[in-house]
Amino acid sequence: MRIVIVEDDSCFVEEVKGAIRNFYADKREAVEIRHLEGTTLLEELKGQKSYDIYLFDVEMPGMSGLDLAAKVRSLDVNARILFLTSYEKYALQSIRTGAYYYILKDSYQKELRLILERICREEEEQKADYYVILTKSHGYRVRLDNILYVTKEKKYAFFQCLNGGVYMERDSLEKIYSRLPGNRFLMIERGIIVNMKHIMEFENGKVVMRNGDTLPVGRHLNTAVKDRLADYFMTIGL
Repeated sequence: MRIVIVEDDSCFVEEVKGAIRNFYADKREAVEIRHLEGTTLLEELKGQKSYDIYLFDVEMPGMSGLDLAAKVRSLDVNARILFLTSYEKYALQSIRTGAYYYILKDSYQKELRLILERICREEEEQKADYYVILTKSHGYRVRLDNILYVTKEKKYAFFQCLNGGVYMERDSLEKIYSRLPGNRFLMIERGIIVNMKHIMEFENGKVVMRNGDTLPVGRHLNTAVKDRLADYFMTIGL
């Protein structure tokens, strides 16, 4: 989890950092916390860097937390922005910036912990709907619904995605298949895994995918594939 704090009281920042570290230590999860000025944060976001949680004070020298939140939102539309302030009067304005939550400093410890707990649950739910592709130099989170099919060529598996995206992972198709949810993905041939949601037609030993690609079904799997697809479409009400 990556968290950034923009707050002009450095002593309070250290206190908040300690509370956050204690929370994630109890969870046995890693956390990175940075304390930045608003202008520095905006430069980082323009450079394609982002954070999981943005924690802002409201009244600060120079740029206010509300102004900063509006600028951050324009650069990171999914930003979780939390305000941690001494003043109740900005609560309504914070809502207009799309703030995730508004916490008062005089009673923040318990409330911050509850919000972090909620965010952890959200992260777990999101992870369940993503496949993580790891390479030597990069890591990618690909939404399961965006994967059309996976094929194997030599040492690499290729993930064909909606809108023409292609990702590559060096791993066996069997291991990849074991990491994909079995109620949504099906191996139709030794070198092909398909997302059943994107199958538009199954006939004469072939499946036609949403993007128009036609994929062969292994002869020995033909009946099993037909039964699995019948069960799948019955489950989703088609």
